[in-house]
Amino acid sequence: MTPDFQVIVVGAGHAGCEAALACARAGVATLLLTINLDTVAAMPCNPSIGGQGKGQLVREIDALGGEMSIAADETSIQRRRLNTRKGIAVQANRFQSDKEAYSRRMLQSVLAQPNLAILQAMVAELYFEDDRLAGVRTIAGEIWRAKAVILTPGTFLRGLIHIGEVHFSAGRAGEPAAVELGQALSQIGLPIMRFKTGTPPRVDAATIDFSNLERQEHEDDTPPFSLWSDAKKSLPSRPCFITRTTADTHRVIKENFGRSALIAGRITGTGARYCPSIEDKLNKFPDKETHKVFLEPEGVYSREYYLQGLSTSLPEEVQEIYVRTLPGLENARITRPGYGIEYDIVDPLDLYPTLMSKSIENLFLAGQINGTSGYEEAAAQGILAGVNAAAAVRNLSPLTLDANGSYLGLMVQEITTLGITEPYRVFTSRSPFRLNLRMSNAEERLAETAFRHGVLASDRYALVDARQRRMAAVEHKLQTYSATAASYHEKLPQCNLPIPSGSITAAQLLRHPEAELAMFEPLFPEVTELDRLAVLEVEARIKYAGYFAQQHKEFELIESMRAIRIDEGFFDELPEAVCKEAKMKILAVRPSTVEALASIPGVRASDLTLILLTLRRRQRDRGLDR
Repeated sequence: MTPDFQVIVVGAGHAGCEAALACARAGVATLLLTINLDTVAAMPCNPSIGGQGKGQLVREIDALGGEMSIAADETSIQRRRLNTRKGIAVQANRFQSDKEAYSRRMLQSVLAQPNLAILQAMVAELYFEDDRLAGVRTIAGEIWRAKAVILTPGTFLRGLIHIGEVHFSAGRAGEPAAVELGQALSQIGLPIMRFKTGTPPRVDAATIDFSNLERQEHEDDTPPFSLWSDAKKSLPSRPCFITRTTADTHRVIKENFGRSALIAGRITGTGARYCPSIEDKLNKFPDKETHKVFLEPEGVYSREYYLQGLSTSLPEEVQEIYVRTLPGLENARITRPGYGIEYDIVDPLDLYPTLMSKSIENLFLAGQINGTSGYEEAAAQGILAGVNAAAAVRNLSPLTLDANGSYLGLMVQEITTLGITEPYRVFTSRSPFRLNLRMSNAEERLAETAFRHGVLASDRYALVDARQRRMAAVEHKLQTYSATAASYHEKLPQCNLPIPSGSITAAQLLRHPEAELAMFEPLFPEVTELDRLAVLEVEARIKYAGYFAQQHKEFELIESMRAIRIDEGFFDELPEAVCKEAKMKILAVRPSTVEALASIPGVRASDLTLILLTLRRRQRDRGLDR
């Protein structure tokens, strides 16, 4: 029987929207099913996009033809570039979004996309014909047929909200849980795990005293996430604020530990260590006197502020008390209480690197159902699942991404080969070669791949190619132009840098810590043709050239030794210079090959290189090649 659609996407969160758009852009007839059309790409947690690691991931989404980057730019109400005083590998954008505007913007993209239909319906189960996946069945009994299905249910699979002693079924506040679908996936034999996440209370801005709070303003020079967005469409900026917990805050929370769903043991799902609830922080770190709390606006026309750092499962009346112990919030009124939520995931060890299930052919999973956490992680997986679902129904080669070439590839490799014990999020520290995974070079790494798989339009790819050529031309001029200090001071009026005697290249001058590419505009007018991200990338290529070369050597060393086996006794003699954290991770795994050693997340390239050099010397001493 001819299917109604070629691919069906279940769930219209960040993963579902990107998956459906990717399928449709690849030329595949796609149906997107969602419980509620009014909450497409909703932001139930903090209304922000990006951050360290996450910002790099958003740029990869842009390079792969995704929509999150554009929507973040066009609905931003505050833009900041993080870690500007640190190395290029950890510098990243973080934007506050107007959450209602963001949702509307994503819905508009879905509605405008050819080959894509969207329908409000709740899916009850997968539909099979002759033991093969053939679509889905809704709770209304409707059958929608397709050759492939992508599941992106977020926290809705048997979702259970906890607020103190109260708990109730919900996918998120105000929306029903996908109970039937969760039960159905368990019944057909998918390996199910139980995870937990949470959200803090929101408060009414009219009841906050901002006068003595630390203020974080919008930064005008922050580059956009996307090469395709119109910067003029950004909304009016709004500040964020910072306060801190007090001794009274801690006292109130500790006195009510027994009423916390988490502390009392009523929540059985595993939560993330890196994003604990406030009661979990106080329970595990009782000696810490204070914790930062960020007040983040939820939108231009919203009066609600999100209290980042106060995620909780305490009763609502307790939340009201401890929120008012915070400086500036003495008279604050909670508009929405914080809550903890448990939900089902599928063990990602059941997935191929394409995000297709090993158990059910042509079933793809993306987002929180794979045990990840975060809008950005979900959206990136959605694109990968969409590309591969489209390839599967058209009998084309699938897309797999190298862990050393993208954070998306790294994330997928780790969750599908190492498994997870808690909600996974991207950190720059997970990659030993993070210097190559810069926010500014995402197109260089991924645009050609996206074009070959049909998700990056030809006109956009042509612009990427032209942009790369402009950057290369500027870099070449910097490398080849040479002059004396007197000449530079004469031709570069903005240059007040100390310049050594003799003739030096412009690239050598740019390597000065205080030098910026903009000061070379009188010499190279082509610099003005570069966008802000391109400027940052050219600066990185020049300033970090030595580090790039060293990283390349480290990569070549790993590749040359990848198949070498490691005997058990070697781990008792790890070099003393290897950091303590790396040693703990390595000793916990005790890999039998260099390939397995190199795949351990969070081991620094420098530590890995030191270990491999030690291993090579040891083998040479023993006269061994392998």
